[in-house]
Parts: sequence; C-alpha cells; structure tokens
Amino acid sequence: MDKKAYLIDIFPKTVPQKADNRYFAVEKFFQQNRSEFELKLTSIILKLYCYYNLTVVIDGNITENPQVEELTVLLKKCFSGEFGYINIVLAECEAMLSLNYGDLYMTAYNVSGELKELLAQLVNAEGLFFYEAPLDNFGEE
Repeated sequence: MDKKAYLIDIFPKTVPQKADNRYFAVEKFFQQNRSEFELKLTSIILKLYCYYNLTVVIDGNITENPQVEELTVLLKKCFSGEFGYINIVLAECEAMLSLNYGDLYMTAYNVSGELKELLAQLVNAEGLFFYEAPLDNFGEE
C-alpha cells in the first residue's frame, strides 16, 4: 500500500471544501442510496476477475480465486458493514484493490500498464471516475 494509489470514485476529482459544507449533505444522500454504486463496484471486480486471478483478504482470512457466488457474497457483506474492509490482491500484477465499508470510493494500489488501462476502461464503462489519489490522503509514492 506504499505504492501509487488511484481512486475509483463517484466524483471526477477531490471535492474542495465549501463554507456551507454542502459536500456532507451530498455524501449523506449517496450513502443512503448506495445500491447502484455497490453494483457498479461489484461489476468492475467481477470483470477484472475474468482477466486476473484474485486473492481476497478479509480480517486476515485469505481466499484464493473464490467462486463468483462466494465473491459476490463477500462484497455484499462488506457493503452491509459485516466486514470493515475487503482487499483484493492481483498477485500477478503486484496490485491491490481496497474497499472499506462506508466509503464512496475504492482504492487501487500499484496499478500500471495493461491493468491500469483495463481498470480505467471498466470504471468509465460503469460511469465512475478513475484518478490518481491525492498524496496527502494516501501517503507518498
């Protein structure tokens, strides 16, 4: 996780702070209406699974290439808060996707080359945005 990070987000870039804090009202709306967003993230992950082997890590439990049904159940449990996070390792690329319960974005670490291009296409196809994470939020390169 000390590698360059990218965000898969509902916004095209980091939202600047406004005096009236309107972002928090908007965030609350999206938090209360997450089903479409969760489906989009699930679609991205499932499509990536067609191209790469996945290792799912949750609270120290490791699952190599889970069945599709198991993977979708694990994602739903993270979305519902049963798990605080889910990390998906793409070992052949030395990359990782990290999803934390309650976040309106997913973080992709150490994505480059073919994986970065594919991930950007999948994210765009789902109507989400893919951009480099601000360093102040995710550490240095």
